[in-house]
Amino acid sequence: MSVPRLLVVGGNGYLGSAVCKAAVAKGWNVASMSSSGKPYTTPAGHTPKWVHAVQWHRASAFEPDTYRDLMADKSAVVHTLGILLEDAGYKDAIARGDILGLLGGMLRGATGSGPASNPLKTAVEARGTYEAMNRDSALTVLDTMLAEPSPPAPAERSFVYVSAANKVAPFVPDRYVTTKREAEAGILERCEANGHVKPVLVRPGLMYNAHVRPISTLPAFALSLTAGLHDRLHLPMPFSADSALGKAAETLCTHPIHVDHVADAIIRSIATGEEGVVNVDTMREWAGFEVVRDKPAEI
Repeated sequence: MSVPRLLVVGGNGYLGSAVCKAAVAKGWNVASMSSSGKPYTTPAGHTPKWVHAVQWHRASAFEPDTYRDLMADKSAVVHTLGILLEDAGYKDAIARGDILGLLGGMLRGATGSGPASNPLKTAVEARGTYEAMNRDSALTVLDTMLAEPSPPAPAERSFVYVSAANKVAPFVPDRYVTTKREAEAGILERCEANGHVKPVLVRPGLMYNAHVRPISTLPAFALSLTAGLHDRLHLPMPFSADSALGKAAETLCTHPIHVDHVADAIIRSIATGEEGVVNVDTMREWAGFEVVRDKPAEI
């Protein structure tokens, strides 16, 4: 059996680096493309050993000419790009562990005072929107992949898109999930028409890692408590799913998941030829957690 050849779009990011690490551990041939092309380093500036086994490339997901040659022999492509907020400063706030800065970005997004409200965006600024980052970048990468002939083996390839769980926090605009679902629909349509690329739609909730992203620890702990309580008590949702309270309630009922478990689920999906939606319950089950499958329906 030939060694899988993997391309991770955004491979030096939070989830992308975890995917690269998991694939290297399996002995796969791994390449990453990102806007900087820089190898991954830890928040403290260290370079883990696995980094040296990855081929790091500079390319833009919006410009196929910068990475078309990388697609030629790949058996799987994983798209990890995306934004939770259109406020450009929120990722810096996360990196600094600045909770107040992150909350400020969420409030600006909720009130429409962030980048999305500016009708005079330049082409570069427009790439920072939900539509561009969460939808168009993935469809552009997939179109480029589909335009390249399949490698001799395997005959079928996989395209993994990192989407999101159904509901998110009330302060995150609906367009975050809407554009993710639009991307999913476009991916399914294209892959069905092609017939040789299997679509995998991974839908995590909050991804945490105490060492890489300390700011994620406290909300993950809180969500673990509320979701676990919901599982044990089997309580129905008391609010409409589309209301602000309904979104908040569903967020509290969605288990957080370690970023490495999401990466492992992605690698497993590729290795076993999975296709379709991989949700939080499935990823947790694969990671060895006991999962409640008979959750009550929303009311």
